Amino acid sequence: MPHKPFTGHIHLLYVPTLACNLACRYCYLGEQTSAASLKQDASRAAATLRRALDTFLAAGVLPFNVSLHGGEPTMLPPVVLEELFGIIRTHYRDHFDELTARGFRKSAPHIKTNLYNFHKLYDLFDRHRVSVSASIDLPLRMHEKLRTTRQGRSWMKQTVENLKLLARYPHAKKISSTLYREHLQDIPALIADIRHIHHEIGFDMNRFNFMFGFESAGNLKEGGEAVGMLNDREQALFYEAMRDEFTGTDLEEGLRRSWFEEFTPSFCTNSFNCGERFFLLQSDGEVWSCVRGQGLEECRFGNVLHDPVEEILAAGRARIARLHQQAGLDSACRDCGHLHICHTGCPVVKLHSGSGKSYTCLLQKAIYRDNHHSYPLASTPEEQRESLREYAFGMHPALSFDKQPDNIHPRIVLPNDLNQQKNALTELIAADPVLCELYGHDSVFIEINGEMSPLRSPLIKEGRTLFSLSGDDRVAVHLKRSLFAANCSEPVRNTLHLQMLRDTTVVYGDEQRSKQEHIFTYQLFHNLLEPSHAADGFVMADLTLLLHLHRQMYQAGVLNNLFVTTGYLREYHYQKQKANAFYHIQAINLPFQNVEFYWDEQEQNMHNNHR
Repeated sequence: MPHKPFTGHIHLLYVPTLACNLACRYCYLGEQTSAASLKQDASRAAATLRRALDTFLAAGVLPFNVSLHGGEPTMLPPVVLEELFGIIRTHYRDHFDELTARGFRKSAPHIKTNLYNFHKLYDLFDRHRVSVSASIDLPLRMHEKLRTTRQGRSWMKQTVENLKLLARYPHAKKISSTLYREHLQDIPALIADIRHIHHEIGFDMNRFNFMFGFESAGNLKEGGEAVGMLNDREQALFYEAMRDEFTGTDLEEGLRRSWFEEFTPSFCTNSFNCGERFFLLQSDGEVWSCVRGQGLEECRFGNVLHDPVEEILAAGRARIARLHQQAGLDSACRDCGHLHICHTGCPVVKLHSGSGKSYTCLLQKAIYRDNHHSYPLASTPEEQRESLREYAFGMHPALSFDKQPDNIHPRIVLPNDLNQQKNALTELIAADPVLCELYGHDSVFIEINGEMSPLRSPLIKEGRTLFSLSGDDRVAVHLKRSLFAANCSEPVRNTLHLQMLRDTTVVYGDEQRSKQEHIFTYQLFHNLLEPSHAADGFVMADLTLLLHLHRQMYQAGVLNNLFVTTGYLREYHYQKQKANAFYHIQAINLPFQNVEFYWDEQEQNMHNNHR
């Protein structure tokens, strides 16, 4: 498919099925791992991934990492897995140059698996050079106890055999282990099993990493409360025990590079806003923040089969920011010299824990201390204050500094329920059919010299497109005819409503805001509009003479901003502002589809002189 120039790059975690063949007691997905939908997932998994990749690419968004996760993806039939691997390999091959130029080296599929079916799928994985990340429990006796089949049976012998098979696997591979309090009741046994897997089983445990589990609604239902979430002090003490045990051994490289890598800036948990770059896609098209956010309405970004990519990206950024803002900015983070590295941790765990700081804070500080060249403190108090300012202004806009930069205080007080998901602008739009028309992403187009470009609301669109126009350009606007029936029982009374502003500011109104200067308002009645020559169900208006008529108002180097809507949709917008404070706050600026352009009078004069 043709696509726009790439302006965004995302990590796409694909969950082709939530079904799982194990019943791990601490699983954060809880009852979502039922096999009830496995047949349906298998029938749509490949088509959804293919369509999602095409949709992202067409929008100028390049997935730089496409990984399979679950549930347990190896529950899918081998023929489906083969097709998924082929789609991912083709994606990497087709975009090899773009990915390489941006420093991304992926060329083979990656899968997260519990290894239960690994022996059955070894040849398939080998043929596609699949990178394997296997999850086990340590000590191994905890694997036997907590990672049972759905029928409650141990599969420890098969686990060991599959670990041996993984050790011989010729392609990229690693193992991960999630720890709760119960896993650390016997640290010597855990240490012994690391050495056992490394020396006797033969898997290089330098390719290994720890994760720390957290309590969620899903795993508490499944009995995870008995396993127990480690606090950050316990995590730090465990890290120090591993450091003391393995420093100077053949596993020191793993200890220092990969074992605790998830808690360093290279992972999503340390992103400023992970909703800008990390996305989880399910086979039904639903897009979530990540594996931790699956099934949580606060972490749902949309559906790639139905929603525009721009809206999904905007929802991701907004919802993750909202989670951080709901948790608040912890006083310890305000005074921390590592804020510029940590960015206060995982927002989804904040949602579960109610804490405003990273749930692995002390562990991270221990890692930073032992690797101070890689993770330096802010070098001066001034640098620390500046990083605090940048983070607060970027993530917590309701906070600002007074004359004493060490203090941070509320600048504006917003209602607490503004942060409720149902009050987000995208949710308000989705719940109101008239607003859906007003903000429609495919209902207004601008035609310039025969080329059509969709117009979107500046409140929800991703980025900006700027045009350069002159009197020689032919310009028309095309609107979906259904817009004129929205909020209007007699379309003959409705009008095309145009508002032209320019980027010179004036101050007016009770609030004395600085706003773009208004140049003109123009209305043309619906029944005088011409049928569109570009698409059925659309009408059009030629704007060439109207734009040229006001050419003396356009200033060199100053953007002009033309908003397009209907008279009755404009009226509904202001009625909605009066009726709904949450809408008013988020739509205080004009929400109508717009086009921004510079007027090039010099180019027009050159054409005239040439003639």
